[in-house]
This record gives sequence, C-alpha cells and structure tokens, in this order.
Amino acid sequence: VFAMLGAVIVVLLIACVNVMNMQFGRAALRAKELAIRGALGATRWRLVRQMLTESLVVAVFGAIGGSLIAYWAVDMFDSVVKAAPFPPPYWWQFTIDGRVLLFTLAITLAATVLSGLLPAFLSSRSNAAAVMKEGGRGNSSRLVNVITRVLVVGQIALTAALLIAATLQIKSIRNQTKLDYGYDENGLYAARLALMEGPYPSEDSRREFFTRAVRALRANPQFEAAAMTDRFRMTFAASGQYEVDGQKYLTDRDRPRGNFESVSDNYFSTLGLKVHEGRDFTLDDTDSKQPVAIVNASFARKHWGNQSSLGHQVRVFNPGKEQPWRTIVGVVPDTLMQGPFDQLTEAAGFYMPLLGASPATQFATVLVRPRAGQRANTLGPALSKAVTELDSNLPTYFAGTPAQFHNEILSGNRVITTLFSIFGLIAFILSGVGLYGVMSFSVNQRTQEFGIRMALGADAKRILQMVMSQGAWQLAIGLVLGAGGVALLLGVVAAAALKNILFKVNPLDPTIYFAVAGLLTLVAALACFLPARRATRVDPMVALRYE
Repeated sequence: VFAMLGAVIVVLLIACVNVMNMQFGRAALRAKELAIRGALGATRWRLVRQMLTESLVVAVFGAIGGSLIAYWAVDMFDSVVKAAPFPPPYWWQFTIDGRVLLFTLAITLAATVLSGLLPAFLSSRSNAAAVMKEGGRGNSSRLVNVITRVLVVGQIALTAALLIAATLQIKSIRNQTKLDYGYDENGLYAARLALMEGPYPSEDSRREFFTRAVRALRANPQFEAAAMTDRFRMTFAASGQYEVDGQKYLTDRDRPRGNFESVSDNYFSTLGLKVHEGRDFTLDDTDSKQPVAIVNASFARKHWGNQSSLGHQVRVFNPGKEQPWRTIVGVVPDTLMQGPFDQLTEAAGFYMPLLGASPATQFATVLVRPRAGQRANTLGPALSKAVTELDSNLPTYFAGTPAQFHNEILSGNRVITTLFSIFGLIAFILSGVGLYGVMSFSVNQRTQEFGIRMALGADAKRILQMVMSQGAWQLAIGLVLGAGGVALLLGVVAAAALKNILFKVNPLDPTIYFAVAGLLTLVAALACFLPARRATRVDPMVALRYE
C-alpha cells in the first residue's frame, strides 16, 4: 500500500513538473503583455495573482474531472476485488471518503500554487523596456532556461525510477505465475475434506475414514489414481526447522529450515513421479510402529552428497513437543512444496506418512488423476459423489485443479501489478509529452538564432545536432539520477524488505535498468527529433524577421 502511495506521489510530481514547464512557456509567450501591464501600473503581486488565478481555474476543472474519474475507478476496483477468489471481508468498503476527497483537493490546490508560483514570479519581474526592445520574442533568460532543463532532468529521473519499480513488480508476478511445481498442475483434481469432532470424535475414527476413503477412490472406475496430502490447496505445506542425525546444533539458529508434508501411499505415483531410491509409503507405515520419512532429491544431496540417504534419520524440530526421529526409506524428485511467497525456506524437504500419523489429522486434500482421454477439471461431480457415498454429511470444498488454485492465489498480486503498470504508463506518457513540450518551446525561442546560424553557413545537420545534444544531456543526467537513486534505495536501504515483496527478482537486475533506459531514450529521441527537424527547416530570411 505504501509502495502504491509512493508511486502516486511520483506521478503527481511528474505532472507538477509538466505544468511548471508549460507555465514557463506560457509566461514567455506573454512576456510583452505582462510588461505592458506592469508599465501601466500593475504591481508584481497583481501580475502573479493574475497568473495563479488562471492556473487555479484550469486546476478546478482538472480536479472535477479527476474526481469523476476517481469515482468510476474506485467502483471498478471494488468490483474487481470483490470478484476475486479470495474476496475481502464485508466490512472492507472501497469508497471515496469525504476527508480523502478534501485532502486530494487540498493537494491539487497546493500542487497548482507550487507549480505556478515560480513561473509567475519570474515572469512578473520583467523589464518593460527590455522586453519591448526584444520585439516580443518572449522571456528566454538564462535562469528560465536553466530551470526548465533542470525540471526535465527531474522528470526523466522520476519516470525512470517509477518504471524500474513497476518493472520489478511485474517480473516478480511473472516469476510466480511461471513456477514449475514439478508435476502436471492441470492433470489432477483436488478437494479438501474436514472431519469434525462430532461424527469423528477419536483419532482411530478419523484414521479409519481416511484409509477407507483412499481405498474407495482407487476402486472408482472414473479415477486412475488417488491419494491424500495435508498440503493446503496444493500450494502451502508446512515448513520449519529440522534436525539430521549425526549433526550437532549449538543454538536454535543453527538448525536448517525446510518443508515437510504428510502424504498417503501412492501420492507420488498420483503426481506422476517415480521414486528415485528406496520405496514409497505403505498403509503399514505408522508412527506407532516405526516413524519413517521420504526425502526429496535436494534434501538428500544437501546432507549426504553422492552417498545414499537411506537409513539415516531426520525429525521436525519443535521446542514445545519433542518429535520422533524418522528413518529415511526413500528419495523422490523435487516438487515445489511451498507456494510462491516463502523465499526464505530452502527447496530441501521431506515427507511423512499421513494415514499413520500420530495424532491423526482432521484435514486432508484428496487428489485424483483422471483416466486417459479425460480432463481433470471435469472430475468435480464424480469426486463429490464418491465422497457422499462414504459420508452423506461430509462436503468437499476448495475443489479444482492445482493450476486453478495457483492462479486464484495470485489474483491479488495481479491487481497490484496492474496498478503499478498503470502508474508507470501514465508517468511514461507524461514524461514524453513534457520533454517534447520543453524541446518545442526551446526551438521556438531560438528560431531567430537558428536563422542567423544558417545565414552564416550552418547546415541542417549542425542545427539538428545542436538540438538533439541538448535533449541527450538532459536524458543522460535524468537516467543517471533516476536509475542510481533506485539502485541505492532498492539495493542498500530497502534490500531486506524487498525479499518479501519481490519473488526471485534481483532489485539490481541490469537488464531491467537497461530496458527502462532504452525505452526512455527512444521516447526522448523522438520527442527531441520532431522539434529539431522543424528547426532545420527554418528559412533564414523569415527567421531574421521573426517576432
């Protein structure tokens, strides 16, 4: 939320810079009029007040239009959020509060005054005699030229910063949506079951039902395979610290973190995976007989390298309740056991028997694989019917394919990315328009100069190079300030916080910085080329008579 607020502030600053530059251009074109008014007795404050009043009139219409757009945009945002797979609670109301509206109008007023005050003040101090001698060509003082160029540099810097931040967010979401979970996410159908204490008061009754349910589902002709897991929506498994036999840990921090998941027998074959080494779980694997575990390839490689991990022991570390040591009986391929949010936990993980666990679980996710020629997303009615035959009062919920689950869980992130993209696009357009406006104004102010240069022998190429070099210097300085400021902020100041925001994205990724720089360079070149090309077509005789 604070990041989006910052993005909005940056867009506002870019808009203010644009308005200030336009005010300078407008004041320069009205220099003769203002000088005459001053000569007829108008005070400087009167001239400043006149220009600010004109700016405020424009700002009022802009504020009214912006408020109407805001009401429409908030309604659209509210409908999008409430239509998401995980809608917010009913007391979340996305409306335009009266205080918020007043605050926004106050910001609009302040921005108008601040962006119009400096141009009005500088233009009001013009010397009437000097302006009349210039023939009404306008105020092209060195101070005004320096200020407008500095404003363009600042605008480019702010745009570069916002585009880089938006691109980092977009790449982060893209990485989350492109994750490889290690199995075919569209080839399975899953649903959640919950055994309440009323009909299933004991551990034995819950364990007996889950065992009976797995056997019934495997016997169902509509399913090729069936299994169970405690992973929530096939996205979130448990994670925490664990211990490995033969290792000594002096403090709790020395213990590594990993993922662990409780699964039934045939879980890996249901996912379409083969056991690399050892064996799969069986219905006889219970914690009361001998606690066992199956580790993934990353876990085995991390702790035992090329040696076999079979026979070694591992256990979950729980300071409140000591967990049993589990003997490793198998090694399986890696699957993504955690969703696209936890970047602190390693890929190494292990599995424990679900049906033989002690205490017996109340919640489980049922997985079924369709027969050949059947689509997984069509298995919902068959799975519901099969569960109803086992217990008519037991509903299934959170049903769908793993691909559907992963897509729904990321829906909120996509909304945020869309907003950042809109902010970046607006900043990009404002920056391009602003740069074009300043360059066009500069060319108009220097029309007579270009005419004199061409009369003295300067060719079109020379004039074009002069105008383009001015824009190039502003672009280069703006990119250095914008990209350098973002790199300093993201790489040093906010590096720790970004680990939980950006998913598998390097905040200092050079490709993103170069891509933004290239895009802004292209737009800046176009914004400078059009006025520069117009400057090369100046007729020296016309320019010398230009007023």
